[in-house]
Amino acid sequence: MPRPAHRLTLFAAIAVSATAALAATATGTGTVSTGAPATGTTGDAARGPGATLRHDAARDPEAAPPPGTAADAPGAASRPDATTAALPSAAEATGAATDGRRRLSAASSSAVRRAPDGKGSSGHRSDEPERSSHLVGTWSAPSDLVDAALGGQTVRMVVRTSIGGAGARIRLSNVFGAAAVTFRDVHLGIQAYGAEILSGTNRPITFAGKTSITVRPGRAVWSDPIPGKIPGGADVVVSVYLPATVRNITGHERAYATTFLSGPGDHAADEKADGFTYTSSQWYFLDRMAVAAPAAVRSVVAFGDSLTDGAGQDLDANRRWTDYLRHRIAGLAPSRRMGVLNSGIAGNRLLHPVEGPSGLSRFYRDAVTQPGVRTIVLYEGINDISRGEYTSAKPIIYAYKRLIQQAHARKLRIVGATLTPFYGFGTWTPEREEIRQKINAWIRSSRAFDAVVDFDKAVRDPEFPQQLALPYDHGDHLHMSDAGRRRLAYTVNLGLL
Repeated sequence: MPRPAHRLTLFAAIAVSATAALAATATGTGTVSTGAPATGTTGDAARGPGATLRHDAARDPEAAPPPGTAADAPGAASRPDATTAALPSAAEATGAATDGRRRLSAASSSAVRRAPDGKGSSGHRSDEPERSSHLVGTWSAPSDLVDAALGGQTVRMVVRTSIGGAGARIRLSNVFGAAAVTFRDVHLGIQAYGAEILSGTNRPITFAGKTSITVRPGRAVWSDPIPGKIPGGADVVVSVYLPATVRNITGHERAYATTFLSGPGDHAADEKADGFTYTSSQWYFLDRMAVAAPAAVRSVVAFGDSLTDGAGQDLDANRRWTDYLRHRIAGLAPSRRMGVLNSGIAGNRLLHPVEGPSGLSRFYRDAVTQPGVRTIVLYEGINDISRGEYTSAKPIIYAYKRLIQQAHARKLRIVGATLTPFYGFGTWTPEREEIRQKINAWIRSSRAFDAVVDFDKAVRDPEFPQQLALPYDHGDHLHMSDAGRRRLAYTVNLGLL
């Protein structure tokens, strides 16, 4: 089925200019592998606990770089070097974004490149660039070790932006990889429907001026600015050609979105969908996207588990509670809009690395260092209660205090969300319910958080508060229906963000 027509309207203006601009642009380098593709797994593939534990231990918050280091550093192992483009400065991003708009309107074929000193340059920077803008995250997905193998083929992923802006950049991550990964011929376009891209919008992406980049294990790389402006609420398509087979893939297990995989060869520049014959429901390597925005515009990170990741929604529905929050924020005046970044991992726990790194160990990478972040909404802990063996609320409260300290050390606001009911779920017991109630009482009354959003009160059954209200229950008595996730978003006081 075609996507909603409003996106085509949003991009009508840029599509014409983009077509002219890209007609003169080189779109790829290197050889094309013709080996048989290794298909990616779909659904919720199980991961070996040994691999998860190994990667979690390597990224303990004590090993994270101190405040003031590169904002894209995913841990002590991720320091900028010759193959890693660090997050650009505000002045650099602004100048590059200005140049990008000029190139798009002038249909120039020159690409933004990095000068030897690492500063972005196109050869004709604005004489007096606006220095009041910075990079703000418009989309994110926290990474983990994904059970998949890919190679000799093109991966085409669809993500929805939360806030618009010029000079967009993407980040590709090999944080959990065991070997270097080469990304060749990366493109960004606007989805028409399925794997097909809106004509004239598929643009090449460069890294330090090159169309190919090799990223070592434990590293992540930001792209150069992409010419033109991307609106908020757009379904953006990122296509990546992988010339060699990759295992131990860094990605996001439950994307709740269709990813398209090609047969053998480089199809990144193709706007047609013909070459994409396989599908998956995971995201691979792509973990962030940011745009240049006025200095007053910031982002909010939702940090959590499957309740934030989007469990219960249909594939490609974009009905996470953060999607509903984005809709609310999009209705505000431009000066009050924010990027909305989802940092939920299904099955994630605060204290132990069962599904993905523990919340404690990934908080710095997945929340604190997001571009332009001002506020973090912490909504995690129900898996520690429902699947853990705790007999007290103290370990989870201790974890909250550590995360609050990390946020405040970077002068960020952190909002605590009360834990929602799970009576009727298979692991519910009266003892676990007592722990949940004590944690919620602490969240509400301790004043440890900068603010509190009472998700529990919003979705519980008023007649039997240990369980979800029927309209908000997806059916398993833990995860929520579309109405439940929408209710969470509309419970948030936007003034707290």
